[in-house]
Amino acid sequence: MSPATLSAAPARILVVEDTSSYAEALQQTLELEGHTVLLAGRAMEALARARAEPPDLVLLDLGLPDKDGYHVLRELRARGVECPVLILSARSLEADKVEGFRLGADDYVTKPFGALELLARISALLRRTRRAAPAAAAVAELPAGVIRVLDDRELKDRYALTERQIAVARLIAEGCTNAELASRLGLSFFTARNHAEQVMLKLDVANRAAVGPMLQESVVIADRSRGAGPS
Repeated sequence: MSPATLSAAPARILVVEDTSSYAEALQQTLELEGHTVLLAGRAMEALARARAEPPDLVLLDLGLPDKDGYHVLRELRARGVECPVLILSARSLEADKVEGFRLGADDYVTKPFGALELLARISALLRRTRRAAPAAAAVAELPAGVIRVLDDRELKDRYALTERQIAVARLIAEGCTNAELASRLGLSFFTARNHAEQVMLKLDVANRAAVGPMLQESVVIADRSRGAGPS
């Protein structure tokens, strides 16, 4: 399979990597796919670039010289940056991955990795984000009173969610973290995380913020004044 078959539409990608040779290799790979690449070698630089030139996706190393990648991720989410974040790190411990997902990472790849795998993951994240954005925007622009929450049966029929996954989806829509899901549903953290991942997979969304709009739909309200006869 060639890299071209894995490409998404061109995007602006922020690469946060302090090893220059690694950053340059990533830049070359991504630019060959048509993406625009922004480079940052330090945490503070990454945050400044994300503010000045909002990226469509962030590739984030954890081992940075001033602050670690977790700090960058935490600050991005706190500032309302909702684009996908894919962590690229040599840290392979489960605890490191759990912390990344807890803070809002969308994917985690352990170094070393192949270019094809990386491009495939990037394309999947970008496709999901671009599909979710128009739906979320449409819901946000609708006037008050024309949105209804889908009931459990509709969620089962449309997205094949189980009863447990429906409960998880509704809690995610409220803004619950995986730790809060575990506490409220009486699950282990890892079971809660797995359920959350399955929910996002079935809803085909790139991040937790996109779950809420998927549980709603617009309702067309007929204009009763039209066609009404004289009183």
